[in-house]
Amino acid sequence: MLIKKANQLLQQNKLKEAEFHFKAILNSDPQSGEAFFGLGRIALRLERFDAAVYLLQKACERLPHMLEPLHALADAFNGVQSPIDALKVLEYAKSLASHNPEPHYYLAQHYLNYGELDKAHTTFAHALSMGIYPVTAYILFELVQLGRFNKEHNYVSNLHHFLTQTNNLRLKMVCYYALGKSYDKLEDTEQAFNYYVLANKLQKKLASFKTSDLVPFYEQIIMHNTQTLVASADQTFTGTITPVFIIGMPRSGSTLLEQMLANHSQFATLGENTSISIQVVAFIEQQTQTPYPQCLDILNTDLITKARNIYIEELKKAQPIRPFIINKLPSNYQSIGLIYLLFPHAKFINLSREFNATAFSVFSNYFAENEPYFCDLKEFKLYHALYTKLMNHWRSLPSLPLYDMHYEQIVVEPKAQLSALFSFLGCEYESQCLAFYKRKAAVSTLSKHAIRQPINTHALAHWERYKTPLLKQLEQA
Repeated sequence: MLIKKANQLLQQNKLKEAEFHFKAILNSDPQSGEAFFGLGRIALRLERFDAAVYLLQKACERLPHMLEPLHALADAFNGVQSPIDALKVLEYAKSLASHNPEPHYYLAQHYLNYGELDKAHTTFAHALSMGIYPVTAYILFELVQLGRFNKEHNYVSNLHHFLTQTNNLRLKMVCYYALGKSYDKLEDTEQAFNYYVLANKLQKKLASFKTSDLVPFYEQIIMHNTQTLVASADQTFTGTITPVFIIGMPRSGSTLLEQMLANHSQFATLGENTSISIQVVAFIEQQTQTPYPQCLDILNTDLITKARNIYIEELKKAQPIRPFIINKLPSNYQSIGLIYLLFPHAKFINLSREFNATAFSVFSNYFAENEPYFCDLKEFKLYHALYTKLMNHWRSLPSLPLYDMHYEQIVVEPKAQLSALFSFLGCEYESQCLAFYKRKAAVSTLSKHAIRQPINTHALAHWERYKTPLLKQLEQA
């Protein structure tokens, strides 16, 4: 059946082929809700949120009793900066299936992303009371992350009970991460570390590649991003908006820095926007019929202008539009040379954190992406080494406007660090930057719980509680 084939292609992330099949279905059946749903999901993955809203509304009209299109539509509304519409959709989904924990979970996630922690906690707790479902693993995980428990009242028994009810590797993995977090808060570091190890081992099984597979790619980035290439950037181009890229390793404080900057009167943020790596690079590769980064060698003025305009369209989506617009996707450090060619006035902030602290934070946190360096310390060491080597290369190119910051210094002396950063960016420090935790803007990264608190130094020495087993694992890596 064509719809089954299209959904399989979508599951395999073969988006162009899946899109072709879904459109073929619509040609023969213009009222196919499943085809509209498939095209809407493709638009979501490509971050084409306006198109996603249109397609998913069509899907919801034709599939009026299905929850999945409604949840996807809420994501699309959040993508076009319409949280009120997203909330209405999620509340409607909950009314359709009031005894199903899944719509309650999605509604609670919405509350959590927008900083309404009490509502999130209440909604998650209500969903938990509905019994054992696959989504229960994620509900328990978020309740543990919220941290409203103690030695007498916690979720450890719930998690152990759930583990007896499932053989699903991903659900077990989520529970193991939640048990690690639970025992961490209950100050049983041995149990916590053991569960983090179990969680990492399970997630590693779901990874589809090895970090060593990336080594040639990083070597090619260095080879093709020469001083000659960087010097060829058109310095006469000066846009009305300065793109600001916060780059670095995951779990290095990028959400904290982003939220502080976004509370400044001249700044807005796109969050972790993937349009450089997904849209801009894909466009250049298609136009040149050459993979990145080799395609950098054959760029011309026309291609640079067209590629630049793709990202300018993304900048226009910021709410509100301000003179400085942040993109905090850490892995944009792989594309600094390309970004500089498009925007010679862009600014790059490389945010780093002490290696062991970063390694432990990655090791102990659940990343939805099954990438090997997120769930294996040996893989993380190599990934960090690749990052370090590439950053040293960027620093060797004097034209690049690159500013290094350290998480540890930011949390200890935030005003001084921000003042120096704003001097680099060309504007003045504003005191409201330190009131970032009062912002009601959406935050969907792993830091969405912690970012609702004032700046503090709680995380600085956290890894040291696990120093012995962590260093042993790193030595074996």
